[in-house]
Amino acid sequence: MKAFFLLIELAIPLFLGYIIWKKGQLSILYMPVIFFCYAFIDRNLSAAISYLIYAVIIGFFIFNNPLFIKRNIFAVILILYFFFLLPNSRDLAEVRPIFFGAILVFFFVPLLSEVSRKYSREQLFGALSESALIVLILFIINVILSTIFRYMPTGTGYYGTTSGLLYGSLSLDNLNILPFAGYIVVRRGVKDKNLIFLMVYLVSAFFILLTFRRTVMLLVVLAPMFVMVELLNFRQFFEFLKYGFIITIVSSLVIYQTGFLDAFWERYENRKLDERGLEKEPRLMEFEMIYKDMFVYYDYSPWFGYELFASHGNYGKGKLGTRSLHTDFGTIMHASGIIGFTLYLLMVFTAFYSVWKRTKTREDYLRILFISMAFVIFFMSGRWHTISSMALMYGLLYIPLGKNPKKPPNLNFIKVPSLKLAPNNHVLIK
Repeated sequence: MKAFFLLIELAIPLFLGYIIWKKGQLSILYMPVIFFCYAFIDRNLSAAISYLIYAVIIGFFIFNNPLFIKRNIFAVILILYFFFLLPNSRDLAEVRPIFFGAILVFFFVPLLSEVSRKYSREQLFGALSESALIVLILFIINVILSTIFRYMPTGTGYYGTTSGLLYGSLSLDNLNILPFAGYIVVRRGVKDKNLIFLMVYLVSAFFILLTFRRTVMLLVVLAPMFVMVELLNFRQFFEFLKYGFIITIVSSLVIYQTGFLDAFWERYENRKLDERGLEKEPRLMEFEMIYKDMFVYYDYSPWFGYELFASHGNYGKGKLGTRSLHTDFGTIMHASGIIGFTLYLLMVFTAFYSVWKRTKTREDYLRILFISMAFVIFFMSGRWHTISSMALMYGLLYIPLGKNPKKPPNLNFIKVPSLKLAPNNHVLIK
């Protein structure tokens, strides 16, 4: 695994240079690939190299889009506000990765909006589909190699599993990119009748179902349903049935002719989902705890929060031990208070509203519905600062901002003189 990680780490700057040279500013839609690579590798090189690459990425797109600020002023204010709060952090080394992830998210929200307006919708989706395909292929390769070499950095897999499929160093937070990648890939596969895209989606979907990350599992299963509804019309009804039949047959073969079903139920029992009710769900308890901390016990400022990304054991009077906050509401309120949370909501609203104004077709409405549903689900499960998933989500969201294809001139409005033969054999022009 070390050789594989080193290969990926050395390939990242080469990929970055190539994609910028080949695609120009459209390369911003390939950046989730780089962010995802850093999410699943154990770094052999200095962390300074990755931060330098992040700086090059941000610098390149700001240089070419100096007016990006006007696309979402609240994102820019959040950058300044988080830097204002940073000196209050007592352990800068611990919060540094999460802090830079959050700052990257704030930069990418307006930058993606600005760049998306320079290209057609077809170009945007084409680049996104290639980026998403690479992400899923890398995910599959990482799972296969981690399983072959029994690579478990923490000693166990997800939720204590030690057998079957393993996922290496890929954290549960970074699985959030997979539903968006799956949606894009399956849409490209169905629309273009591309079996490679469809097979990559199916393989990755079965791998995802064994993670038992419930939110990710749900969205990955729903993705093809949204695509089918979007592309379905009377003329494509039989194609809809054909692809549904193919997916059903392949899924049945995988479920009943492999050890998938046994592995699924084994992990289901390990997760002990039957013993967990809503009243015992810690994520729901976070809302009450944060409210009491700020407005009942006054443990920290309701306006500025406690401290950036330092929630481990520092909320709810330690009722949940050293568990960190999970929900986006909890992490943002605890880290930056009402000011930060309000700015974040305004940033998100600005992004979605700018797209809603350009949403006209059924395709656009279904896409924004899927993204909105995923956003709300991940808002509850948490990890808004995961740059890989957020960059791909906003890239997908901004497709309606792209240029519409130019329509050919309507010749019906061009008046052409007509010729008519008069009785005296003279030609009349009308």
